[in-house]
Amino acid sequence: MNPIYANNAAGSWPLAPGVAEAVYEAMRQPAWQPGRDARGESNVVENCRARLAALLGVKDPARVVFTPNASFALNLAILGLSLSDGDRVVTTVTEHNSVLRPLHLLEKEKGVRLTLIGLDSTGRLDMDAFDDALRQGPSLVVCNHASNVTGRVNDVAAIFSRAKARGAATLLDASQSLGYLPVSPSALHADLIAFPGQKGLRGPVGTGALYISPEIKLRQIWMGGTGIRSDVRLHPEPMPLRHEMGTVNVPALAGLAAALAWREEHGGDFREHARRVTREFRDRLREIPGVHIFDDDDACPRVNVVSFRLAEWSVEEAGYVLAESFQIFCRTGLHCAPRIHSHIGSAPDGTVRMSFSGCTTESDVETILSAIKELATCRLCA
Repeated sequence: MNPIYANNAAGSWPLAPGVAEAVYEAMRQPAWQPGRDARGESNVVENCRARLAALLGVKDPARVVFTPNASFALNLAILGLSLSDGDRVVTTVTEHNSVLRPLHLLEKEKGVRLTLIGLDSTGRLDMDAFDDALRQGPSLVVCNHASNVTGRVNDVAAIFSRAKARGAATLLDASQSLGYLPVSPSALHADLIAFPGQKGLRGPVGTGALYISPEIKLRQIWMGGTGIRSDVRLHPEPMPLRHEMGTVNVPALAGLAAALAWREEHGGDFREHARRVTREFRDRLREIPGVHIFDDDDACPRVNVVSFRLAEWSVEEAGYVLAESFQIFCRTGLHCAPRIHSHIGSAPDGTVRMSFSGCTTESDVETILSAIKELATCRLCA
């Protein structure tokens, strides 16, 4: 039995064609580092940066700062804004811990006032509560583009437009959307956008970035060697060097650049296939007795994530049996987004989560559904 990978919300697999070869080729070369050798080879790094800027519709690639992952990017954005006692931040119960934990740290150590927006009766973010929170004059509004638990896409453009009208900075977590949905700072009214390279972009792990608007100046969180301007006492100011330091992961960025090049030619077909197999899976999953799908509303836009539970099965037990008996690898639990579960009815244990990609086949979907039917039948007839 060939294994079936259904955990693309954590990291895409397989990676885009050409990624492994680009990483390997970069590792076969001398360890060229921008600003640190006579050759001064930075083409790989700047090629990747330029491709990301083009994907975002950003004219100046220097506004894209590389980070090891989206969590680093979110921390840089949140901690770099220098929020202090009395500042207000508005975010949502759907957020990942990479947003919630730095915000709770600021709440604890800096006296920042934090408001979490819940969900309304339809499962959407409660916009009445959001408007009430905006009247308090927040300094920052943070929102994910799509939930990593339910796949629901938030109306970020409307949320951030209202926030900016009130003078707040806006931070978008595009971890689940970039590569599957259009992500544009101008269209979404986002001052800051954090994203990984290994999910929708199908690049290597250990890659990520933060887009920083020219209107935003973040405090420098880390500093050190830059290869140039070694004579100055403080870390250099110009972007993107202002927020980058140390040895650059050239092989990983070579791989990400290769993934972006592949996406420029094939991304549309990849995205459409992912949407199609996800819709088919959700539609047919509803027909299985004993299965409960969380936030199952066809009327709202979604990315390629479906969360559910099986009657009489704990989520951990179901995930273990799917992996060990059927070679189907998904994700179970809280998915690092603990607050949403009490709102959708999956607390305290979370969900079984299937997340698909353009590489998921109709045969994969058929096999997964057959396995779930078998698990449901086993317990319902016991």
